Amino acid sequence: MLEDRFAQHDKEVVDKYIDPGASVEMTTLDYVVRPSALTAPMIIVLPPVAEAKGRFYSIVVRAADAVNTVTVSDRDDSECWTDIVLNNKCDRLLLYSDGLFWHPLAAVSNMWTYGYDYT
Repeated sequence: MLEDRFAQHDKEVVDKYIDPGASVEMTTLDYVVRPSALTAPMIIVLPPVAEAKGRFYSIVVRAADAVNTVTVSDRDDSECWTDIVLNNKCDRLLLYSDGLFWHPLAAVSNMWTYGYDYT
């Protein structure tokens, strides 16, 4: 039930994060991700867009370069999705799910040099 999702989201304190060093599939509870692609490229797969409805997800790269990239992908369940490639330390995304589409609300990377929080 959507009401239950909002209740859960509002009461959950994000005091943890995941810091993958290899490809990973996010769960709906992985709100904060800090990937490090130190030795090989990696893929971060977002949670199912319908299950994540109404939620925000933060991804900030701790380590990446032109060879060892971090690719943010969906599960082929979001409308009009294009994978996002992050290849620098501190490249970042703030994503929101409306249940059908992943909205990149803010992004700073070589791929998108514009957004709400660019410098």
